[in-house]
Amino acid sequence: MRKIADIFSTLVIFGAIAVLITWMSLDLETRFSGKVYVADGDTVIFGKEKIRLEGIDAPEFDQVCRANGADYKCGAKSRNHLKSLVKTGAFYCKAWQRDKYERLLGQCFVEETDINARMVRDGWAVSFGDYYGEEAQAKSKRTGLWAGEFERPREWRRIRRGSVEQTGNSGENAWWKIW
Repeated sequence: MRKIADIFSTLVIFGAIAVLITWMSLDLETRFSGKVYVADGDTVIFGKEKIRLEGIDAPEFDQVCRANGADYKCGAKSRNHLKSLVKTGAFYCKAWQRDKYERLLGQCFVEETDINARMVRDGWAVSFGDYYGEEAQAKSKRTGLWAGEFERPREWRRIRRGSVEQTGNSGENAWWKIW
């Protein structure tokens, strides 16, 4: 009887260890795949869930940049570039936490291509905590935003919000006062 109890105890311990190892190796991220809407150069929407591409920062949709002596809507170009990438294959995102705006932060892919990295490498987003090598590549090749003059999106937002607050004007065109 003692031998049976020892065998049973050993099996229970090994079972508990197996359950613990399995639990620790679980992928705690949330995956999204299927139909996606591209909101801007660093945000996609699956159903009602917004996913912010982590580690990058793309121009705001209405942000204007300058290249070849002319202004252009770099925010719209960034969004269009992301839309073109999304259409090239099976698109999915892995998300694991939320930002202060309650958007999920994640890394998105088309097949095996890291879209976050690709947006920075193609010059339509800048690094924001990650992807410094990709940004250096885009800058050296003068691709995307790097082909002209632009304000980093974070700086552009700071100035825009500052301008609106200083003037007390919340109108859509208030940001033009900084240009």
